Amino acid sequence: MSYEVWIRKALRFREYAEEDLRSGRYDSAAFFAQQAAEFLLKGVLIKLTGSRPLTYAVSELLAYLAKALRRSVPEGVMRCAEALEAHYIQARYPDARLNEYRKWEAEEAVKCMDAVWRYVREVAGGLA
Repeated sequence: MSYEVWIRKALRFREYAEEDLRSGRYDSAAFFAQQAAEFLLKGVLIKLTGSRPLTYAVSELLAYLAKALRRSVPEGVMRCAEALEAHYIQARYPDARLNEYRKWEAEEAVKCMDAVWRYVREVAGGLA
């Protein structure tokens, strides 16, 4: 599978996250924010290295990208990556959290998605 397929899906998930946030679907907004960041990173890693790590952890994927490009990841971007990881499980499984998603949580997830996206564009140029 080519890296373009991953990037296209990342773009679609990014749109879903933004759309769901506006529509009040906070759990799916947070989930799609995580998915958009994950798929973007996997697509870029496929293009750069020819393979993708088998993980959903956005922070791990960022670390692989940084290593491939011999760059460091800013602390704020890494914190956002780690924050997004919680949504992979919590947004999908009803028994993974005590309460419903709130607007501020979805807003933070979308902001973190955007932070990861900006970093990837900065370091990977036209790939993202």
